Amino acid sequence: MFLTFTNGIFSVMDVLLAGWSLGLLWLAGCAARLQGGVRQKLTGFLQQEKYLFGNWGGEFRGRAGAWMFLSGVVATQITAFFLNSLVRENAGTWYTLLLQAMEFLYLWVLLLKIVFFTRYSGRQLVVGFCFFFVFRWVFINNHAFWMGLGLLCILAAKDADLRRTVKVGLIASILCFVAVAGSSIVGWIPTLRTGAIESNSRVRDSFGYGWYNMTGAVLLAICLMYLCWRQIRDLKWFDFVLLGSVLVFCNHGPDSRAATTCIALLILLAVVLRLWPQVIQPVWIRSLVAAIPAVAFLVSLLGSWLYEDDNPVLYAINTLLSGRLLLGQQALQETSIAIAGQGLWDKNFIVDNYYVYLWIYGGPVASLLLWGAVTLLLWRLMMKEAAAESICLVVMLAHATMESHFIWPCINVCLWLLPCVVYLLPQERTPDFADPITDAEK
Repeated sequence: MFLTFTNGIFSVMDVLLAGWSLGLLWLAGCAARLQGGVRQKLTGFLQQEKYLFGNWGGEFRGRAGAWMFLSGVVATQITAFFLNSLVRENAGTWYTLLLQAMEFLYLWVLLLKIVFFTRYSGRQLVVGFCFFFVFRWVFINNHAFWMGLGLLCILAAKDADLRRTVKVGLIASILCFVAVAGSSIVGWIPTLRTGAIESNSRVRDSFGYGWYNMTGAVLLAICLMYLCWRQIRDLKWFDFVLLGSVLVFCNHGPDSRAATTCIALLILLAVVLRLWPQVIQPVWIRSLVAAIPAVAFLVSLLGSWLYEDDNPVLYAINTLLSGRLLLGQQALQETSIAIAGQGLWDKNFIVDNYYVYLWIYGGPVASLLLWGAVTLLLWRLMMKEAAAESICLVVMLAHATMESHFIWPCINVCLWLLPCVVYLLPQERTPDFADPITDAEK
């Protein structure tokens, strides 16, 4: 019994599977007790949203669930942005205790939010269960931790207060980064610098993180959360100054090409939509944007399969992506594809392109399911004219061609918007990060 609560994300996945299985039976039992014929009972099962296992707690469960999701997000960010740094090199026993406490907190609080503090109809729970079952099956085969954690955050974000969460998450992320970077500058913790491991002329500093691209990913996450909090329509000149300052720092500090390029893309798209908001209104524009996940997936996968140095188009794309097509080709040649994912712990190839990574480690079913869900989400956001959220998702899709942080819920906050697709909620329930009061006033 003790191992059930101490075996990390494996235990959480197992308990969630059991909890949702019992929850489906409970919802079916509630529907069976409804008055009327089979059609009325089936309609009640499919459409009536209920908290699982009784109506105890009333409205308190909804408010508590929102705070639980926020707590899980903040604990995840502290773990990823502070504890997942070189602070561990000089830390004492407090580090291990805090790391274990944070991991226990965010895993189990997300689990409780999903099972006991979220309302479901039978249809929502069946669809969500199928989505969860596929990725749990894949996770058991590949043990990809961040994929599992991303899945939990996606499932837990339903009906949460996303705007409050992104504001608190932004503050926590900035504080974590300042603490790590500041500690590295004053010499309290080590850092990576060009010269120790590189011989080229690029000047790079990880500012206390274990790799330069991790520093860039943290900076990108801060920019994404900032834009989601501020929203496109409310951006002022000083917002672009702040984002531009982060861009310059990312370029001249860690010199993470993926993050620098994506922050520049974020600023460019924000400027365009701030000055020309009606550009996303034509249906053909929305259709082109919604096709980005499929295009990025096909270019990454087919480009890696077919890559040749003699092909000028593929060579140019490979150069633009810092060699990701060539790395993907080497990985594809050294392994076969498993429909339900695989670990490949004995392999030493590098796959930074997340489209190729998920195809190899997650398998075709999980790949098509995830990118299909992201495509539908992007289309819904475009139809809702949720400009900031659409921009951030497009930027993370671009980042996925060079790095694997797309599935990290502390970096890609757009994952929090996926419940509308995972549970097949109607278009009008597509979430965003905007202030509802401001929306009503405007």
